[in-house]
Amino acid sequence: MKKAERMQWEREQKLSRFVQIAQEIFFQKGYETTTIDEVAQLAGYNKRSLYHYFKDKEELFLAVVLNGLKLFNEKLQEAYNNPIEGHTKLYSMGKAFYNFFIEYPHYFNLIMTYEARNCIYYPAQISNDIGFYKSECQKIADSNTELILKAIECGIQERSINTNLSPRQLMVILWGEVFGITQIIMMRQTYFKEAFGIDHSELFERFLLHTEKSLKNHI
Repeated sequence: MKKAERMQWEREQKLSRFVQIAQEIFFQKGYETTTIDEVAQLAGYNKRSLYHYFKDKEELFLAVVLNGLKLFNEKLQEAYNNPIEGHTKLYSMGKAFYNFFIEYPHYFNLIMTYEARNCIYYPAQISNDIGFYKSECQKIADSNTELILKAIECGIQERSINTNLSPRQLMVILWGEVFGITQIIMMRQTYFKEAFGIDHSELFERFLLHTEKSLKNHI
């Protein structure tokens, strides 16, 4: 291996190490209580080394979120391209959302933090220099949005969705409902069935079926 190639390899290994350690800590402690110092220390480097790769904690956080967003996007793409037989693309994407929430709860929590802190919903808010990781996260978040809009538009064309709302307006309502239910499940997951007489997976399934039926009847 040539010297330049080895230096590049070492740089990539160090970058990967920082992101992996940061992910473990963010998973355990969340964004607010995680510090740059502990990431650098657990990675086996000093803080100065970490700052060669990330300008601050937010950028390091976004590097971790980017991994989660990529995985989430893959799940949504798969559901969109291969909808469950007898159901709409939107229903299938709802199932993918729930499965991601259950299988990757730590990524889900970080993505929710990202949505609240960093995600941009109106193009005029985007500056010319938002940084690599923020830009990449935004691209995938926008891709997720466009995929949901395409599923809604497809449903309208196929007449499985009957609505007076625009696709974007309907998307906001559906996102609100989905996030609301998942938040309730997160807060009350212990003894959920004892409290509500139904398993949370079955409740979410009934929510999806109810929504699918309601959309066809009219919103």
